[in-house]
Amino acid sequence: MDTQRALEIFGGFLIGAGVTVAGYELAGPRAPASQEVAASEDEEAGDEATLAQAGATPEKTRGPAVEEMAAAGAKQRAAEDAEVGAPTGPFAPDADGHYSEFTKAYYDPVAFTDEHEAEFPKHGLVTAGAVIVRERADLESNRIGMLRAGTRVRVDAERSFGGGCSSGWHEIFPEGWICVGAGLEVSDTPPDDGTIDIAQPNVGESMPLDYWRVNHDGTPFFHRLPSYTEQDQADAAANAWLAAHGREPMPTDRSQRPDDVPAVVKEYLNAGYYVTVTSEHVHAKRHFLKTNRGVYVRKYQLGKKDGSDFRGQVLGPEQNLPVYFIVRELELMSRVGDSGLLESTGVKPERRTTHPFSRKVRIGDYDYYEDDEGNLMRAYAVAAAEKIKRPTGLSADERWIHVDLSEQTLVAYIGDTPVFATIVSTGKEPGMTPVGVHRVQSKFIVTSMRDQPVEEEAYSIEDVPWTQYFSNSVALHGAFWHGGFGLVRSHGCVNLSPADARWLFGFTEPKLPEGWAAAMPGVMGAEPSAVVVTE
Repeated sequence: MDTQRALEIFGGFLIGAGVTVAGYELAGPRAPASQEVAASEDEEAGDEATLAQAGATPEKTRGPAVEEMAAAGAKQRAAEDAEVGAPTGPFAPDADGHYSEFTKAYYDPVAFTDEHEAEFPKHGLVTAGAVIVRERADLESNRIGMLRAGTRVRVDAERSFGGGCSSGWHEIFPEGWICVGAGLEVSDTPPDDGTIDIAQPNVGESMPLDYWRVNHDGTPFFHRLPSYTEQDQADAAANAWLAAHGREPMPTDRSQRPDDVPAVVKEYLNAGYYVTVTSEHVHAKRHFLKTNRGVYVRKYQLGKKDGSDFRGQVLGPEQNLPVYFIVRELELMSRVGDSGLLESTGVKPERRTTHPFSRKVRIGDYDYYEDDEGNLMRAYAVAAAEKIKRPTGLSADERWIHVDLSEQTLVAYIGDTPVFATIVSTGKEPGMTPVGVHRVQSKFIVTSMRDQPVEEEAYSIEDVPWTQYFSNSVALHGAFWHGGFGLVRSHGCVNLSPADARWLFGFTEPKLPEGWAAAMPGVMGAEPSAVVVTE
């Protein structure tokens, strides 16, 4: 069975694996599932021969709710564009030029009317870790989104059969279809969610979940709260493994790991991994944290992680391009008469602040930026966010993003008007961020990145916030584990501060239908925003 298809059957049994695989599936180009190996989404499914007898794909046109939402989405986009230059809202600068409000992550909901009640009379609850929403009741149709465990939806009255899902499909409000076997419980009344214990991301915060860093190599994560003896056994097994193998990860498959590892251990993680936490428990006189994946870890082996509070600049009449960001802390210099020599002014602007330089000059063998007072700073310590021409093929009212690899800056535009500028960290050799005109392929409020190339110490991160894939596995996303924005450091992705990533998440298209965890182009009739990457 294909791994991507298996997600829609088994994704809920291991929440972390489900969400991670969902991320990789949705991150790719928006291609129909016919490019994947055909397999069933039903957790009780038989072989492919059985599925072939399931019948033809049910045909159904877009319902009135979808048309209403598409029209409402277009109206919402126009209203938000009109907010540029307004004294309040996400495009209004505060006293320091920063935004004081986030853009909306969700489309405004359409009222659930009597007509909708008749069309979607039943109640659904997502019980899997992650379920895929498809455009039609067919494995061959496009993926348009994802829902996380605990999400409630309204669904149609009867299952539709065919399209490769032997357990049947339900259409959901406001748009899309879910294979029942993927992890959707349906009933006449709202299903009980008492067995689902995961935190839902808070879209009103730059850090949507509670993030913690693993501080010790060989930290055991337990299926349940362990006894003293089980903890001692887990620690002894970890120490033996580290002595023999160093920081090489221990296999999670019980058949492949040492016999002295107690069964209560799910896995061991090394320092530098990040997890999200839902609750704290006291057991055997020790404090434990329960993660969003449903496992337990001793609190003293983790440390709370708060992301950078850096925010970029919203642009308007009082602040336009270019914007000059300080990315290395150097003292400002000034000329000594006409000698060509420079001397320190004793003033050192803080990193990640802006400075009103007005021109670039060359003195001797070096480039400098100079302000109107004659203060100078070496060009390599400054990231200049400058305006570029709208690329061919982008409409005059389209929202798009420009990432400048040479300057490590990002500028957001509506048509020809720049509305936001910030600094980023992009890919370094050999993982350069791909140059070109791309389109947003999928957007996740959070998604896990495991088995990624080592990036400093952050090489396995649960629930990376505000992720927008635009070139296969390359994405814009929040990076809470470092604050080195303005300097190259990633392995291809465009790292942003959590707040900037959140602001951009609501700026680009498509937004997400309310309550969804991810969306792809076409949902709500929205076309994807362009991401233009230049050197």
